[in-house]
Amino acid sequence: MAQFGELEAAIMDAVWDAGRPLRVREVLDRLDRDPEPAYNTVHTVTEILHRKGWLAKEKDGRAYRYGATKSREEYVAGLMDEALSVAGDRTATLARFVQQMQPGEAEELYHLLGQAKAREASE
Repeated sequence: MAQFGELEAAIMDAVWDAGRPLRVREVLDRLDRDPEPAYNTVHTVTEILHRKGWLAKEKDGRAYRYGATKSREEYVAGLMDEALSVAGDRTATLARFVQQMQPGEAEELYHLLGQAKAREASE
C-alpha cells in the first residue's frame, strides 16, 4: 500500500470529514490549499483515487459523487502494516512503537489485545 500524495491525502480527508459522497466541486470547496488547485486537477486526482479503489463513484445528474470505500483508520492500519513489513524485527519495532505511546493509548491497546485474545480463544 503506497502512501497518498499530498493532493490525494487532502481529497481523501475532505471525503472522510464529510462522511458522505461529494461532487468534485464540493471536494474543491473543502480543500484548504494555497494556491487552490484547478477543478480539472482535483477531478483527475479524484478519478485516480477511484481507479485505485479508494473512492466509489455514483451518478448524480450530470456529475458524479465520490465516496470513500475504506475508512481513514483502515488506511492508517495499512500504512502501519506496510511499515512493519519492512522492519527487520517486527517484535522490536512494535515494542518501540508501544514505548512511544501515551499512557491512555497503551491502556486502550492492552484492552484491544485482550478482546482479540478472547475472540481467538472462542473460535
